Amino acid sequence: MLTVCCQIPSAATRRSRALRLVAATALLALLSACAATVQRPAGVPEEPVVFGGDVRQVVLVVEGSDTARASDDWSQFRALWDEAIRNATSAAGMQGSVRDSRPATLDPPGVVVMLRVDSYRYVSTGARIGLGVMTGNAHIKASAQFVKQPGGQVVATRSYDTTSSAWQGVFAPMTTKQVQAIADRIVAEVRAGS
Repeated sequence: MLTVCCQIPSAATRRSRALRLVAATALLALLSACAATVQRPAGVPEEPVVFGGDVRQVVLVVEGSDTARASDDWSQFRALWDEAIRNATSAAGMQGSVRDSRPATLDPPGVVVMLRVDSYRYVSTGARIGLGVMTGNAHIKASAQFVKQPGGQVVATRSYDTTSSAWQGVFAPMTTKQVQAIADRIVAEVRAGS
């Protein structure tokens, strides 16, 4: 005759397992925070960006309105664009950089994107997690001109708006993700037009 003995976990063991499950779920939710979405003006038809040539690099020139440049965190906000455009262009198999002014020529051939930030509100992910929705919502309102190089011809103009919402809680996409979403959209449009 075979007897099977099973142990019933103690209450402390069950609580410990439940706590680990809750912690793992919270960590998973934190790591899979919401992606930022870029809105376009409603009712405005957009012609595709057409460059008619080989585009191997994207140069981003980030400018700001007087109000944007006067913000205490402008230099920190502006620095985010360099990493974002490098990530986006690298994923697309192109070169990318941020420059202070529009270059006259590019080697290899490419596109200069003149990005003008009209307004923004910088909110870091750490501040949002630490202080919650009391930090307010991050947003970016910007416009871009796509300039073909060589030649200097403006081939398209676009508007980009992003925002976070208190309804998304502490996992709302903050400024870093919004900058990356705009950079990704810019590079996608360049790829589609070349």
